[in-house]
Amino acid sequence: MRIFTGLETVTKYSHCTTVAIGSFDGVHLGHKALIRRAAVDAQRNGRPLVVFTFDRHPAELLRPDVAPERITTAAQRAELIGSLGADDLVIARFDPALAEMDRELFLQSVLKNTLFASAIVEGKDFCFGHDRAGDLEYLRSQQKRLAYVVEALDPVEVDSVPVSSSRIRERIASGDIAGAEKLLGHPYLFKGTVIRGQQLGRQLGYPTANLSRHERQIVPADGVYAVLVRCHDGRVVQGACSIGWRPTVEGAGRSIEIYLLDFNEDLYGQDLEVRFKYRLREELKFASLEELKVQIEADVLLTRQVLSSQSIWESISTF
Repeated sequence: MRIFTGLETVTKYSHCTTVAIGSFDGVHLGHKALIRRAAVDAQRNGRPLVVFTFDRHPAELLRPDVAPERITTAAQRAELIGSLGADDLVIARFDPALAEMDRELFLQSVLKNTLFASAIVEGKDFCFGHDRAGDLEYLRSQQKRLAYVVEALDPVEVDSVPVSSSRIRERIASGDIAGAEKLLGHPYLFKGTVIRGQQLGRQLGYPTANLSRHERQIVPADGVYAVLVRCHDGRVVQGACSIGWRPTVEGAGRSIEIYLLDFNEDLYGQDLEVRFKYRLREELKFASLEELKVQIEADVLLTRQVLSSQSIWESISTF
């Protein structure tokens, strides 16, 4: 799959394309259905499948104070879209110029003149152009004039509830990772870079990798989790992850830290991907560091127990 970042980088198409449009944050079951439907059209008509999206949620530019956090990083999103059969991924920069572009110019300049769309597949609630003036009704009204067909998919439902990125964020934020993954149709993977912390875990005999998150990716609810961690070299390691304010230590600040089981290597500056398998408990405050150490020992033991049924190969396959 080719990836174009910025409309100005798109190679001019020599023939018509099928275009799937959306934000695709999470690439959840609804997004998958949309891209797969577009892939069917592209294959049937001998056209390349172009997935068109943006480099950020529009609210990050227009209303940054309420912009939603991201479910996937840009790299994760691209990998998932590529796995669905897209030939090209076009990532438009959502900047002031694009935000101010009216619906007619967007349709003519972007969808027709740049992407050469002969078929457009989207969700029924997708809008485009300045003030979201372009919608499904407008697209359909222009089909004959601009020689394309448009198809809109109904939302995919799970347990009679429409799948949406906002519902997935709610489940992740509450610690219901299994519920989020049911709507995603694949694992939720948190990505972070290992940074230097306060060395508290080392003092307690459990050195941890402290993570700094990537690209405003959403973080699960505070608490302790049994996790699988994929290292930069592809190895998968079991671990216990603590997220929260570390209330036992005054002024410690909020952190995401992982104790990797049976692992003793320098990871500073490296990227890790974390899959949250089980939420062991909520964050607690202890009367002393000694009590905290006893609880950590119990957390690590429980982590070993709940992950023991998985072989390393099963662990790898979950990513």
